[in-house]
Amino acid sequence: MNIDTSLLRERFIIKETKPEDDESSGKTLTIEARSNRMVLNLQAGKLPTETFIIRTDRMHTCARMVSLLIADYEKMGPISPRAKRIEWFEMWDKSLSHYERTYNPDRWIAIYQHGKPIYKTGHYHSFLDVIEQCDALNKGDYPNSLAVAEKAFKQAGKDIKIEYDSSIALVAILGKESGRCSMLLRAPDRTTTFNYSLKPLNPGERVNVTQGLSSASDFLEGVQLSYMVGINAERVNQGMTEKFSDESKQAVKARDRIDQLNAQINSMESRYKIMYRPERPMFEYLMGQAEKYARNNMVDEDEVYIE
Repeated sequence: MNIDTSLLRERFIIKETKPEDDESSGKTLTIEARSNRMVLNLQAGKLPTETFIIRTDRMHTCARMVSLLIADYEKMGPISPRAKRIEWFEMWDKSLSHYERTYNPDRWIAIYQHGKPIYKTGHYHSFLDVIEQCDALNKGDYPNSLAVAEKAFKQAGKDIKIEYDSSIALVAILGKESGRCSMLLRAPDRTTTFNYSLKPLNPGERVNVTQGLSSASDFLEGVQLSYMVGINAERVNQGMTEKFSDESKQAVKARDRIDQLNAQINSMESRYKIMYRPERPMFEYLMGQAEKYARNNMVDEDEVYIE
């Protein structure tokens, strides 16, 4: 089975102008909805293609959940006939680390098929459900789904304007013979790119598509945590954060999580021929860069690698 997918970081700004007979007439209400979105097309042999949309609050959990869906498909076959019997919560829980469960209480996920959520948990903006319904009606022409949504709101008597901003954070093209993942690595001061390709070490061996994509999520998570740890270290140095505060305790746990991510990436490197371009991101180095950046810039906690 071949996988060709990408991860979109999205931000919707929904502006509603109230009608004249409304008490807040003349006022414009503004709502913001953020999400990370991946489209997963599953198809093997002569089986029909199944398409799922996965949205989550974090990039790495989105990619990791997609990798588990691929693994489930490869092991058990088509998902659609089994959708009502799948233990979705167990799969979602498996995608989460102990660190994620402890320090991300606002985590959420929604999985869609044909515009309807087949599994969702946690709190997210209902506007995302509307967009997926419009995308399904628009037969997958996602860029024009915003216009469809605005028209639907207008028919319901609401004057809605939608502003949309997105960027591609991950592109993954993976098959049994080889694979390639390209990513944006966002830092407090700049955005860079890197990619890695993987091939089997020996003739006759195959690429584990699930591991190839899961490693991409390891990089995404590791970069995020590295900047958080580095900036926290400098805030402690400057006396902006106490050494034994909750924030510092979280940074210690984040370092432990980074060690786990490094071990998982090393496992991938031991199984395949890996080529990085320009080079493998080293989390320890990124921590130092983040600490240096924070030393020269007043950094607010909310600026630290916002998902």
